Amino acid sequence: MEPVALGIVLRVEVRGWSGPAPRLPHEPMRIDEGREGARTFIYDFSPKDPTLSVPDACLRIASKLERVLAPERTPFTEPHHAARCTLEFGVLADRERESFSYAWPLEFLGVLADAQIELNVSHYLPTNDEEDGEA
Repeated sequence: MEPVALGIVLRVEVRGWSGPAPRLPHEPMRIDEGREGARTFIYDFSPKDPTLSVPDACLRIASKLERVLAPERTPFTEPHHAARCTLEFGVLADRERESFSYAWPLEFLGVLADAQIELNVSHYLPTNDEEDGEA
């Protein structure tokens, strides 16, 4: 099994945001309220195809992120909002293989850098019981 994109979530932490949550391009799946005016908008960017490889998922996500968070398009331009964006990427890989690898496309990394988005990656290596649905 080639490593696949299990889930992709964008977390946008802001301070002093008083209006409705921005659509990126959809409403957030959740909004967490914090202390001292902090809010976190959580957007689901997970691919609909459960077998999409990591590089293919990256290319799809890159175009979406570029459309909504490029420096000239982002809704988080006000300095008092102090936005911090983190893309949380879940990768599913085969535990039985000795090793696995995948490549981050340069286009994807460029979009993350331009939009100042941090990348967190979690690897999920299911056991045989979990793969068979007996977990």
